[in-house]
Amino acid sequence: MIQSEQLGRHFWISPDGDFCSCPTFVDGTPDAANIDYLEEWQGDDLGILEFNEIIKIYQRLMYRKEEALGGWGLPDHVAV
Repeated sequence: MIQSEQLGRHFWISPDGDFCSCPTFVDGTPDAANIDYLEEWQGDDLGILEFNEIIKIYQRLMYRKEEALGGWGLPDHVAV
């Protein structure tokens, strides 16, 4: 799971391979009750800097997953 201060969201790859996100609370914890999928972000107005941030996050998550480093999924302690 990666937190983006720029986007105010947490991002991760689900066990099914979906690229997911949720808002970040003011205290920095993920709001797991409001999960969404990036494939559903059609029509959202992202600037080039925001789009680049999402691409970098995805690349980092996929690297972690492929290298079995952990940290790419939603932590077990976060209740959905």
